[in-house]
Amino acid sequence: MAETPELTARQKEFIAHLPSSTPALADRLGIETTSVESIRNAIRDKDIGLEYDREANQWFLADERAPKLRRVSTKHKGTKTREANELIEAEESVLLRRLRRTDPLQTPAHEDPGVESFVAVLSDLHFGDLVEDDRGNVVYDVETARACVETFTEKCLQIRGLEEQYTRFDDAHLFLLGDMVTGEGIYEGQVHDLEAFLADQVTESVEALYELAVTLADAFETLHIHCVLGNHGQVRASGVSRQANCDLIAYRWLDDALRRDAVDNVSMEVAEATHHLNTEVRGWRVHCRHGQDGQTHVDKTAASSRDWRGWREAHRFDIAMRGHYHTPSLDWVLNRYPVVSAPSPKPGSEFIERLGSPDVSERKPLGWAFGVGDSRPMTFKRLIDDR
Repeated sequence: MAETPELTARQKEFIAHLPSSTPALADRLGIETTSVESIRNAIRDKDIGLEYDREANQWFLADERAPKLRRVSTKHKGTKTREANELIEAEESVLLRRLRRTDPLQTPAHEDPGVESFVAVLSDLHFGDLVEDDRGNVVYDVETARACVETFTEKCLQIRGLEEQYTRFDDAHLFLLGDMVTGEGIYEGQVHDLEAFLADQVTESVEALYELAVTLADAFETLHIHCVLGNHGQVRASGVSRQANCDLIAYRWLDDALRRDAVDNVSMEVAEATHHLNTEVRGWRVHCRHGQDGQTHVDKTAASSRDWRGWREAHRFDIAMRGHYHTPSLDWVLNRYPVVSAPSPKPGSEFIERLGSPDVSERKPLGWAFGVGDSRPMTFKRLIDDR
């Protein structure tokens, strides 16, 4: 199969709208029909097959490389941003009306003395991103992200079974640390890495997280979901909350689905106005944040010590967790307070290399599971991977 030629942003946008008629393309691209013809001719000059269906009055992509061309093709950034804004405006309006008509997910923690809480941590799933290796093989897409969540769910149950040889669990806590949905606009070229548009990203992520939530809710006495927003998908729309982003829409869809299905042993809280959240597990104060406003390291350099010791003073946490950097670690602030850094199942990419963390691992880390007891904020810890 021939290599795909380089395309301009307008040419990619043109292909993304096919099949379509010339007048419809002109309307969608906001240009004259003569300009549509010029773009079409430029694409055909690059040996990309475009054909005309007279019966349907539409141009369509007739090229053996069509799947590849559609993956690299994307709407113009301005068009995508406008449509994302319109979607968020509509979805937030509908969701908020529906959520106001139902009772919030609130159930008290079931914490018996001498028993432990099971904690699961996920971050940076990036539903919608497409990652290819040097040979053009897809190594991460929507289906891969869903499979990672399914594997994470199965391993949480396996770990529970192993640890119950030594202890008992009553409730579970699921921490979602942001960038569940990829959005766009964080690094140059990201619009070309997107496989799914916003609606598909949100739908796929919610379906996967819903299955995780109901599985944990069925396995434990109660489940408590704690959510923070990531820094991807910071889109804005008139009439919606200033902090609305893709994660917020996904969390609200998840909340709505759990309410509609009357999953009555679940509570859910979302930090809508900030990128951090303070909560409690068995009396221990837990501080979680997405992490984009901090240093790569935790309390190891002058800058990171300033950050984390400052946050410890401000939030008085006993244990903390963060995402964003895609690299798992367990660090300690002042040699006393554990900080869990969550991994991302998404393989290394341009963004990760810019963060200084190229991916050379053979195993794909998915998330963390650990226990919280009455006398210790962390009783065991397991880094969950895909093996």
